[in-house]
Amino acid sequence: MAGNDVAELLTRHDIWRGRQTRPPESVAAPCPSGWSTLDELLGGGWPGEGLVELYAGRAPNGPWRRPFDRLDTTPLSSQRDWFQASLGHGLTALLMPWLRQRTRAGSVALINPPAVPCAERWQREGVTLDELLVIQPRNLRELGWATEEVLQSGACALVIAWLPPLGFALRRRLKLAAETGRSCLATPYPFGRDMAVGGGTHAPSSPAWVQLSVQRQTEGADRALSVQRLKPFHPRQVRLELDGDPADTTPVRDTAGPPLALVDTR
Repeated sequence: MAGNDVAELLTRHDIWRGRQTRPPESVAAPCPSGWSTLDELLGGGWPGEGLVELYAGRAPNGPWRRPFDRLDTTPLSSQRDWFQASLGHGLTALLMPWLRQRTRAGSVALINPPAVPCAERWQREGVTLDELLVIQPRNLRELGWATEEVLQSGACALVIAWLPPLGFALRRRLKLAAETGRSCLATPYPFGRDMAVGGGTHAPSSPAWVQLSVQRQTEGADRALSVQRLKPFHPRQVRLELDGDPADTTPVRDTAGPPLALVDTR
């Protein structure tokens, strides 16, 4: 194969070189997390683009032993326990400053949220509801399609998607879609049964730039989050103090509240 052909081949987005890194000037600037200690742990804040994986809660009993290598038409309603497993463990409080900043500057997409966001509370926290796009797919295939399309479009600087356990190739595909659209994809996951919680060093193989474990702590009247970086691994856990009522005490509603920017893929 001629040298020019090789050079052209390596420009394709579906070709990945093992030690490839992007030039610093080509990467979107990080977004402050709202906590200086977390910014330090993250190397300046949340990544401006790419893939971030957040682990909280425990995976439910069920057929979650192997990650999906392809997404079919399995209804999302049949897997609701998996998507809900990470709720109530501090992720909303962790993400609220990020949501607030990104909705003030542009649009943010929530894809397959396992419960309806509490619009009144999120508005009090400073989230611009008019810039919040909620997408409710019907099955796994629509979930993967919607996530990839929103990321590639570049319409949303931040996309939060509740996904099933994915194989490496699908995770990398979504990461490339995020980089193409200069977006950041954050994916909440419960801890798998083979992952240690609180100080554990094992995390699934993933092309994500950042993997964090999150635990909510309640000590008397004090409320805080304990966060550890799983990738790149850092042994120290940081404590993030929550002022007043934590933002995730009423993050969602069981019944629909005031309409947000709601999209149904049906």
